[in-house]
Amino acid sequence: MILGLIILIVAFIISCIALCRTVNVTLLPVIGILLLIAVILQVIALIIYPVKFNELIFEGHYDYTWAYGFGWGATVMMIGCIVLFCCLPRYEDDMLGLAKTKYIYSSA
Repeated sequence: MILGLIILIVAFIISCIALCRTVNVTLLPVIGILLLIAVILQVIALIIYPVKFNELIFEGHYDYTWAYGFGWGATVMMIGCIVLFCCLPRYEDDMLGLAKTKYIYSSA
């Protein structure tokens, strides 16, 4: 889980550099791959956590706290970010302002 967090922080820093200074489209798939690795590590950790928790505590009924649900929510959001960063290079011209203007109405 810690390794996934470190990879997520690195991906965030790279995305800030790639999107805020100048739109560097070549870094966007790299960010998507880093996020994919972080999601895989996070899913593994979220599956192993309850298994090990139930092995250590044999009696009684224990509920997981809100942090466990927050972890799954963050994982789903990271999956959405992967899709976003993998689709952004297709709209490079739109982001840079080089695309042809599309009009909604027609002059018929």
